[in-house]
Amino acid sequence: MDHILLAYGRTYDRGDIELAPPGCDYDIRIGAWIVKESGDLLVASFEHPRPLQTKKADVETGEDQKGY
Repeated sequence: MDHILLAYGRTYDRGDIELAPPGCDYDIRIGAWIVKESGDLLVASFEHPRPLQTKKADVETGEDQKGY
């Protein structure tokens, strides 16, 4: 018997979404994006453009739209 989430949960294709900001690497030790060219933290860099996306490409399922 499968766990209830495995039996009834929906799955979604992730697709080809590039999550990394251009010119940056993620440093897992500190948990932050680093600008490759300068080695600065992305959040502290004024010269590097900010990501246009603020979420982690979440799939909106409507579960959080209570009352609608």
